[in-house]
Amino acid sequence: MNKKTGILFTLCVMLTINLFAQEQDKKNIIGFGAGISPGKDYCIYLGDPVDEWASKNVSPVFQVFYARQALPAIKLGGYFEYEHTTVNNLYNFDDTKASRFSMGLNWLAQYPNKAFHAQLGGYIGCGSIIASKWDKALNGIDFGIMIGPAYEKDNIGIALHIQSGLGWYGSSDLDDLILLMPKILLKVYHKF
Repeated sequence: MNKKTGILFTLCVMLTINLFAQEQDKKNIIGFGAGISPGKDYCIYLGDPVDEWASKNVSPVFQVFYARQALPAIKLGGYFEYEHTTVNNLYNFDDTKASRFSMGLNWLAQYPNKAFHAQLGGYIGCGSIIASKWDKALNGIDFGIMIGPAYEKDNIGIALHIQSGLGWYGSSDLDDLILLMPKILLKVYHKF
């Protein structure tokens, strides 16, 4: 076993012990979100060689996330998101089926520190778009903000987040694809 693998293994063991040793402090959060990304007429910009706008239909969005209560009012974590949609006039193709996968980091602040509160945060991640009529996937970054109300009772929480963000993707065939990403997600989570 080389030195880097040993260090990584030691860190994973320490993190696991830390997670299970803090029974009285419920600082770990795991959850699931589902919602929609509204359809928009000009939400995808295709750069060179196409230089045009395309429209996207309403699409379902699913998210799995983990967070850690870093401070009483701040949560830091990561997420994995999946979206599937149909796009019109995309790269000279009509009704292209496309899927977007994204994984990244997110952060949330809440106020006041009561059962019913408001949350404000943001996210940044890397993603991939796979379309049915393309030869290869586009890769890039996503970033944005989220805001909404939340309610927590005991170890269970529910939040309604309105998210707004941008995705910037590219490949060797297409210089850039800029994607406007409004989303409405209902999230359910458990603290442990």
